[in-house]
Amino acid sequence: MIVASTSVFTPLSHQISRNTWQVLAVLAWLLPIGFTCLDDRRTYAEETPASPPLKLFSDRAIRLGVDVVLQTYAPDEARAKAAFAKVWPRIDELNSILSDYDPQSEVMRLCASAPHAEFVPISKDLSTCLQASVRLARESDGAFDVTIGQLVKQWRRARRKQSLPTPAQIAAARQSMGWQNICLSPDGNMVRLLKPGMQIDFGGIAKGYVAEEALKILQHEGLPISAVAVSGDMALGDAPPLPDAASSSPQKTSGWKVLMPIPKFRSSPSETVESSTPLKNSDTANTAEPDSPVVYLSNCCVSTAGDEFQFLEIDGVRYSHILDPATGMGLTRQIQATVIAPHGIDADGLDTTLCILGHEKGARLMQHHPAAAWIVHELTPEGKVISTPNPAFQKLMKP
Repeated sequence: MIVASTSVFTPLSHQISRNTWQVLAVLAWLLPIGFTCLDDRRTYAEETPASPPLKLFSDRAIRLGVDVVLQTYAPDEARAKAAFAKVWPRIDELNSILSDYDPQSEVMRLCASAPHAEFVPISKDLSTCLQASVRLARESDGAFDVTIGQLVKQWRRARRKQSLPTPAQIAAARQSMGWQNICLSPDGNMVRLLKPGMQIDFGGIAKGYVAEEALKILQHEGLPISAVAVSGDMALGDAPPLPDAASSSPQKTSGWKVLMPIPKFRSSPSETVESSTPLKNSDTANTAEPDSPVVYLSNCCVSTAGDEFQFLEIDGVRYSHILDPATGMGLTRQIQATVIAPHGIDADGLDTTLCILGHEKGARLMQHHPAAAWIVHELTPEGKVISTPNPAFQKLMKP
């Protein structure tokens, strides 16, 4: 769901994400909620009395190794299908640029040719993701490091074999790391990778970018009331119309319905601890999780990172799929973060970085992102859950 990888074990292709069910919830297949999920106020393609009448249409496919769900309000099925048909090629194009599984992807070909004595021209999409990655690395003092690819490979292998990487393997992987060795030209159109063996892994930032790029296609096709979920990363357009809106003057809801995730941490192999955050409310359509807080959002992006489903447990120690570049190890504390931000590439990168930094350092990082709403849940050694929302998140949760 890398350095900051929300999914070291489920990266950009060939694997199903930890949040697959989350995406299905976007289609209003109400499954138990463990991570942020998205739906709208109704469950089927119901007709809404707008002018012209709008219906909700959905499409779903496996892309980037995860479930991708598209939703839009359109006047008819043909209009929706035509728009959806333009989204899938764009997602495939992004996969061919950003995938760390495809040796012929643009980023893997770039890494294979490192180190570079001269600048290498790169595509606009690759430039955008590299610039965002370097910016977040700088803001977080390296807690987010997109050059973590070799380390990610070691931990994927560890999960398959159910054994930890050796200290020598971790040390060797870390030799190729260092975000400072990504040298972008002033205009961002060219790059040099300065270390041999460098491998870039966009697993912690790309899904949010892909979701927003897919949403842009739907909006460009004249369908502003749209939403996209790429695994657990969501990009939301204009608010859906109210079911009882008059066709002569269509009204809108306050946004797409988003259930905020309440983490279920394990204080022991047999004991589950839930957050006691006061942010809970009962306004949820999912009776399986009556305490999940609900917010209605539009024109923003949402991402959640945590290790509830993705971890490796060896000798009673739980190692998260989220890796700390400073140590080369998976996090051993249980923590979850949700970020709501204007752009998907930021929300996706920030949630994992918050998990790596924790509450206090994370709060300092988020000073660089005043427009974001966020919350961090962490299980303390004493078995208590501390939930730290920023004021913007608290404001969203008010009735």
